[in-house]
Amino acid sequence: MKNLGIPYAVGYILAGLVVLPLLLLLVNKVFFQGNDAEKYIQDYLGNMENLKVHISPDQEIVSAYERYTAYLSKGDGIIHIRTKTFYSNEYDKHFQFRMVNIGDNFYSAFYNHIEKNGFIITVNKDDMNNSKMGTKENPVPVFRVVGDEKPVRLWHTGEDGETVYENYDITKIQYENSIYCHLKYVMPKEEFKEQFEKEK
Repeated sequence: MKNLGIPYAVGYILAGLVVLPLLLLLVNKVFFQGNDAEKYIQDYLGNMENLKVHISPDQEIVSAYERYTAYLSKGDGIIHIRTKTFYSNEYDKHFQFRMVNIGDNFYSAFYNHIEKNGFIITVNKDDMNNSKMGTKENPVPVFRVVGDEKPVRLWHTGEDGETVYENYDITKIQYENSIYCHLKYVMPKEEFKEQFEKEK
């Protein structure tokens, strides 16, 4: 068999370091551009409100999973959303957790938390005032969850026998990332135009 040697190695390196990244850039530009979230995200963030919620541990919470491709990458350009939909008597509306790429430990901590405590959700005011939202089919999206009075947390025994608490309240970074992904990649283009560009 002929030894392809250095020219083959150089070609392989160029393909991996130059051609593939350029191809990914082109495909992302054409097919994964998304909505113009950057233009409207600050207005959206400035129109949020916190709501205190209490639900019974035996109340129905409907779980589902959604997966979106935000962009093509050699790494991971995938958005994972584990949705949790529930009804709130206080607000007479259905809500749905839509936090992006949040690990299973949060949900374990959340179910443990609601056995005794309430929690606080962050939602958009326009969504709350929209008569078409809040139904089982079209719940109000929730982008942040924190414990009311006590954090959403799990605990375990430390090396010296002490109880160690781990806080799983959704952080500001996680919250803002979830909203960006929602506006940029998840919200359908027609819905995005209706909400943000209807006056133009």
